[in-house]
Amino acid sequence: MNEYKPFESEIIDGDILAIVLHGDLDSTSTPDFNRQIQAHLDAGLSKIIIDCRHMGFISSLGIGSLVALQTKLRRKGGEVKLAAIFGPVMEVMRLVRLDLMLDMYGDLEFARKSFYPKGQAPEAKAT
Repeated sequence: MNEYKPFESEIIDGDILAIVLHGDLDSTSTPDFNRQIQAHLDAGLSKIIIDCRHMGFISSLGIGSLVALQTKLRRKGGEVKLAAIFGPVMEVMRLVRLDLMLDMYGDLEFARKSFYPKGQAPEAKAT
């Protein structure tokens, strides 16, 4: 039986943390999300992509976590980018104007390429 994991993380291109959320970012999951992110920040990573394709809901606590993360990363010269936000979650992001604060991309690959100067992104490795 597979254990449910609310997040999966992977390092891509050697220095970009990609996190795929599986479910909501709310009062139940946000503390674990913050701990996982902090472990990567402590390891020196400052480029993060959060893939939201499986997220159905984001609470005010989740929104606050994303804002705090962006603030921390910008202080370190890094950035958080969101990928694959759809439906009600995107509506909430627009409502609280998070779409103006965070870079959002259609999918993880577009977000990955945005960390590089135009035309200089390495080819994605097949997984």
